Amino acid sequence: MNKEPVLLFPTHYLGNFVLGLPWVLRVAEDYPELTLVIDSRFRQLTESVIPETIRLIEYPRDRLKAKGSAWSKLWLYLTFLRQLRSATGSKIIDMEGERFTGVLCRLSGAAERFGPTGKNAQYFYNAPRALQYNKHRYNAFGEILDVLIAGKPPANVLPYRLAEDSVAAVDGFLARHSIATPFVVIHPGASADYKKWPVEHFVKLLAMLEQNGLRVVWIGAGDDTRMIERIAQQSPDSDIVHFDLLGYLDLVALFRRARFYVGGDSGPMHLAASTGLDLVALFGPSKEAIWAPLGDNSRVLRGTKKCAKECDAWQCEFGHHCLSSLIPEVVFGAATATRLAIDMRSPQLDEKD
Repeated sequence: MNKEPVLLFPTHYLGNFVLGLPWVLRVAEDYPELTLVIDSRFRQLTESVIPETIRLIEYPRDRLKAKGSAWSKLWLYLTFLRQLRSATGSKIIDMEGERFTGVLCRLSGAAERFGPTGKNAQYFYNAPRALQYNKHRYNAFGEILDVLIAGKPPANVLPYRLAEDSVAAVDGFLARHSIATPFVVIHPGASADYKKWPVEHFVKLLAMLEQNGLRVVWIGAGDDTRMIERIAQQSPDSDIVHFDLLGYLDLVALFRRARFYVGGDSGPMHLAASTGLDLVALFGPSKEAIWAPLGDNSRVLRGTKKCAKECDAWQCEFGHHCLSSLIPEVVFGAATATRLAIDMRSPQLDEKD
């Protein structure tokens, strides 16, 4: 039987994936031929950091959601399941902890199945683990993997290996828009409205940055694009540059050229932090202790107004003024100040014994 473990990690959230990747690399130091199961859209990002000895299996989420017959999707799912079962040895560890990954864990055929408690865990795992989800999600990945590894947590900055075409594409984009360093990357969007800083604040921040000779490159797709368009409408004298390369490695190449990053709680925020880029995160209802960007170059800012005790992310009688009361002047000062002048508010990460 294969003695190398299987790490089941097909999350479709970019932030979660970036927070878990350092732990995957740490496990690979002790188990260089492990099998890693990922969402198919993260393949290139994964291959840019992991050793070639790791076996990758892609969970075909997008293809399963696409139009097609039920039979073709069943065949696709069974093909994936056969790959998983052929790679599974004595241990499989569900890093994701969702119901669908619990089912995959149960169907894997592994003798030892580890996963988080909750969500009918008793049906999926024979070795459920109670994780401390009230602490940073990065720590939770370390907890679930401590059956394999021990010691100091790995660094959050990832060793991305960029292909020449990603670097060339970013260089070409910057040249077309006559942008040279220093420039600022801003991501105005997020996965939920309560995480989004007001458009009028971004407009004012843009004006302050431009007055100080800093160009801005905006990133985002879908609803983020509509936010950028609204910012452009309210900034008629500004040259709005929207980064139109959508690959994750293209974003990494852009971050490596930038001076700093500004944005809310989102996947791109965690990706930027994982490159070591100076970063200012704009937080409202999001729990900083769980979702703050990692690293000494990252800092979290909040507004001055507090929410009521009964408020949560989805229901707030004050319109999430914990975020909207964060004024552009404070963000500009934090983003452009020296690191020693900034009150770092990074989360405390537990060291493993």
